[in-house]
Amino acid sequence: MNRKILLLTIMLAPACYCFSQGCVAIRNVAGISPDILFKSIGPDDKTVLNISNRYFSASKSYRGDKLFSDTLVENRIYTMNISVLRLLNNGWSVALTLPISANSRTNGADHKGVFSYPKYTTHAFGIGDIRIAVYKWILNPSTSKKGNIQAGLGIKLPTGNYGYEDYFVRNDSTRILAPVDQSIQLGDGGTGITAELSAFYTFGKGFNLYMQGYYLINPRDQNGVSNLKGRQPSPTQIKNSTTVMSVPDQFTLRGGANFELNQFDINAGIRYESVPENDLLGGNKGFRRAATITSVEPGITYKMKRVLIYGLVGIPIRRNIVQNSQNDMTPAGFADIVYTLGVQCIL
Repeated sequence: MNRKILLLTIMLAPACYCFSQGCVAIRNVAGISPDILFKSIGPDDKTVLNISNRYFSASKSYRGDKLFSDTLVENRIYTMNISVLRLLNNGWSVALTLPISANSRTNGADHKGVFSYPKYTTHAFGIGDIRIAVYKWILNPSTSKKGNIQAGLGIKLPTGNYGYEDYFVRNDSTRILAPVDQSIQLGDGGTGITAELSAFYTFGKGFNLYMQGYYLINPRDQNGVSNLKGRQPSPTQIKNSTTVMSVPDQFTLRGGANFELNQFDINAGIRYESVPENDLLGGNKGFRRAATITSVEPGITYKMKRVLIYGLVGIPIRRNIVQNSQNDMTPAGFADIVYTLGVQCIL
């Protein structure tokens, strides 16, 4: 298999499952891989390790696409994603991805009341939902050197704790142990099916285009975990069936270009992500923050012989939280910037 095709297998396979660019409505599951041409890979190389670290602080709450508050709540999400890609023959490859997260949520509404002070913080730490996927190049890799299309199919396992608990403060003497907010849970509780489609085209002279599409099908309706934070359900929550958490679908579209400049690659991309109101399979009940976010995604990569070091910055340019009965008309938090730093190496 041509070296450039081998690289693009590495480039595209782990990269499509990379939620989110800073909306706490969109679950954080796995990592990102740099979209560059890794020319140092050889025909005998079989395994590639990719470790990415991503962090964002979401403190701006939106109703629809309008800013609601920048002091109401702050979610801090850090995830280290470990991906191992095995290159096989005839354009096939298989990838295993493991996320490990340390999340926190600081506000008053989950505790003593919406505008109460001081604010309190709940946490969640541990592994997330593991994903296993198989990929195949549609065109013959040995002859389609300038461009190709890759299809992927996989499974997302409910390995992350989707009922992680912490203490909520009710008054100076009372704390209640209950599941933390959906935005910082480690998993969604669903066994999902992942479908992916990726493509690239190389113009030469260090200029390359890429496109990626990803959809997570979550057939499970609700995961049975309480959304009440230790409180009794309100009439609205009972009416809307939002006393427990939903297991929503997710999808992303991503595209852009990269430019080679000696040992550096400059990336310019755009990403669109969504948690839809309605799933392709299964029911749609339970609490979910249906939302969309559009972000620009510049980045830079430094290339060594068998190692890449890369950094990306996600900058949202449009945020929208759907206001409906699935979220009891509550707002959702978005970040102003998302930081990603990672390393990719051939083993």
